[in-house]
Amino acid sequence: MSTNLLKGKVAIVTGASAGIGAATANLLAAQGARVALVARRRERLTALCEEIAAAGGEAAAFAADVADEAQAGTTVAAVIAHFGQVDILVNNAGIIRPGGIVGADAADWRDTFDINLLGPMYWSRAVLPGMLERGAGHIVTVSSNAAKGPGAPTNNAYAASKHAITAFCGGLRREVGPQGVRVTIVEPGATHTEIAETIAEPGARDAMREHLYNSTAMQAGDIAAAICYALAQHPRVNVDEIWLTPTK
Repeated sequence: MSTNLLKGKVAIVTGASAGIGAATANLLAAQGARVALVARRRERLTALCEEIAAAGGEAAAFAADVADEAQAGTTVAAVIAHFGQVDILVNNAGIIRPGGIVGADAADWRDTFDINLLGPMYWSRAVLPGMLERGAGHIVTVSSNAAKGPGAPTNNAYAASKHAITAFCGGLRREVGPQGVRVTIVEPGATHTEIAETIAEPGARDAMREHLYNSTAMQAGDIAAAICYALAQHPRVNVDEIWLTPTK
């Protein structure tokens, strides 16, 4: 992996306040990229900016709701005003709302698809004009192992959203690849992140904690390393898909 290919690049990372997003932002900054941190929790972003600056990197915080179409456009415009352009987008923000179909609250389905599918679509659309004009850019989206095969009985909506975003990225790659914009989908399995803490129902939250917070789960830094591997390839190389699972 060549750090020179990332040095000076401007990267937006959504869901940057914790987990895979924070790890990716740290690694990108360490390799010389200038990073725009996006999430709803401004205080977390500010702390991460300070951490990156203390390590000699460059970052700026942009508080936004990734599922809000208008905010995607205005935030990308603000990033361009601050850094000059956007070279890289890492669509990382995501949620899970466990539950079966029978008796489910449709509001949970809408939240899941708004953040896991429509959010990356909004942000991709917002950054593409500049990338296409320059004939260069890279969009990386974090999906999940749930994007392949049937979903777990209590994670059907989540799995459906990940199937959908993986399909979207495949189509986007064919649309913009011939014009020099690279598109990568990263599909990790069990990873120790804070996503379990977004689950409201105590029983489901405890089950997800047991699944993720164990010695065999991958760490956020493992996924960040895979993302940066794809980003650091020569512009003639597109890493289409990265599938990651715990060894045990």
